[in-house]
Amino acid sequence: MIKQPIAFPGGKPLTRASAAQLVQITSRFECGVMIEHCQKLVNAKSMLGLLSLSVDNQSDMVLLADGPDEETAAAAVMEWLSA
Repeated sequence: MIKQPIAFPGGKPLTRASAAQLVQITSRFECGVMIEHCQKLVNAKSMLGLLSLSVDNQSDMVLLADGPDEETAAAAVMEWLSA
């Protein structure tokens, strides 16, 4: 299992557009990809789940990836976040 802190580009709140991009990226992978924020865990392959986070303060966001291609999935998400 991979567990690493994350923040959305520019520290901006999660929007519908950025949630859609993240779902598009994570859906390519077989492993489970989750985001934890304020003791809430959501599926990063679910637009509804991501938008339910209502992320204002990103200081405690964590990416969790678990499965056969977890390293590749985590790297793809981190690459998107750094773009």
